[in-house]
Amino acid sequence: MGIILKILASLFVGFFSYRVGWLSWGGSLITSIMAFIILYKLGWLWSLPPLSFLTLGSILSIYSGKRERRDYKQVLANGLPALICAITSFEGGYLTALAVSFSDTVATEIGIKFGRKTYLITNFKEVPRGTSGGISLEGTLAGILTITVLSVFGWLMGLNPIPIFLSAVLGFFSDSFIGATLESRGYFGNNTTNFLAGIFGLIVYIFLHP
Repeated sequence: MGIILKILASLFVGFFSYRVGWLSWGGSLITSIMAFIILYKLGWLWSLPPLSFLTLGSILSIYSGKRERRDYKQVLANGLPALICAITSFEGGYLTALAVSFSDTVATEIGIKFGRKTYLITNFKEVPRGTSGGISLEGTLAGILTITVLSVFGWLMGLNPIPIFLSAVLGFFSDSFIGATLESRGYFGNNTTNFLAGIFGLIVYIFLHP
């Protein structure tokens, strides 16, 4: 009965996300698969961070003026590093990778909507909002607050929050740095930048965690 409930909950998350316009069909399918793996390997409580990511990220995106559905490539770019950790029951790495993607999404949307000035992370010259590698004070603070909340969640779940926080912050800033250097030069797109930032934060956590 437990596994059936997890399957139904996973399908509901994907279907609901499609119906409200957050995800494409492909994005909703991948989300359902990822949700089931997380529920099956880690349990119900560990599904709260990605569920919060999906909900808050989508709402902020719509509020900042973006109306397009996220496709399967975007879902995988943001969720694959965490999913790999979920499959191996590596809870700290899972939460760290999620914190990197979650904080970047929050920072981007808050920065676009409320940021007064945006600066390129490599030289701190002022650039237009939405520029790859651009950061704002408002967005940065929102991103770090997101990481703090997830680190506290990790602590409540029995993990050491300090390695999670430090690793996620470094991954968070690496996203902007990669965007300002490699992405801005056309080597790859934003999905690859998000994926690499998550992997970077995860690698740092592997070295820092006890």
